[in-house]
Amino acid sequence: MKLSFVYMLPIKTEFKYAIKDELHEALKLAAEFGFKGIEYNIPNPFEVDFKRLLKLTEDYGLRISAISTGSAYLEYGLTITHPNSSIREKALKFMRKYIEHASAHNSGVVVGLIRGRRDNRAVEEIAESLISSIRTLEDHCSSYDVFLLIEPLNRYETDYINSVEEALQIVEQTGDYVKLLLDTFHMNIEERNMCDAILRAGRSIGHVHIAENNRLPPGLGSICWKNVVQHFYRVGFNGYLSLEALPRPSFKEALKQTAETLNPIVRGFQAEYDNQS
Repeated sequence: MKLSFVYMLPIKTEFKYAIKDELHEALKLAAEFGFKGIEYNIPNPFEVDFKRLLKLTEDYGLRISAISTGSAYLEYGLTITHPNSSIREKALKFMRKYIEHASAHNSGVVVGLIRGRRDNRAVEEIAESLISSIRTLEDHCSSYDVFLLIEPLNRYETDYINSVEEALQIVEQTGDYVKLLLDTFHMNIEERNMCDAILRAGRSIGHVHIAENNRLPPGLGSICWKNVVQHFYRVGFNGYLSLEALPRPSFKEALKQTAETLNPIVRGFQAEYDNQS
């Protein structure tokens, strides 16, 4: 497993749970602390200078771990299940471009807030809309060797797909180009037992967001990270643990705290895994 962090490109809407400081400095510090990836949250994939982002990322020896799409929802109100077909099609157009960007490092594209809210619609209705939209992206995912990441979010942030079990139902009705993004903060709220949920998700896990129960960086809350990381190893997950937390007391300290908490644990389990192999 490797460490990553979420970096939010500029938006007008407030979003507290990502690093937004000067990109060069964030990349430099992350590389020094042993991070291997960066997850870009991009509001408009057609307006970003992605070649520049890619070059900067690679110049610091990092890779793009995932492309986040939540800022497209926050900034423009775009969702791939929107009742208005023109808004829904614009969201899908954004998704196709995100997929093209993600192909640079064969990473995943997050389907979090951009999946939309249920509001007064029946669960069956929004599920049908979501599955239909996801299926329209299958060929694009296949052509660019990219997967989609369904992220269960807690009940206070969305009213649709709050648990691992609900997300797995979408995976089972789509295909192997769709995986799960597990977020330890959301899981701490919604799952009866986080480690049991990891085991249930199993090989469907494609990416992980990490934050404490209080949304602070790992080591500043009550989650037992040794136990959590062990369960990710048990199901064969060897991807990115991507920091999406309140960057307190500063973004530098958040990166340092995460690295000091998780790198020794990851190295310990990796050594154990290598010895068993």
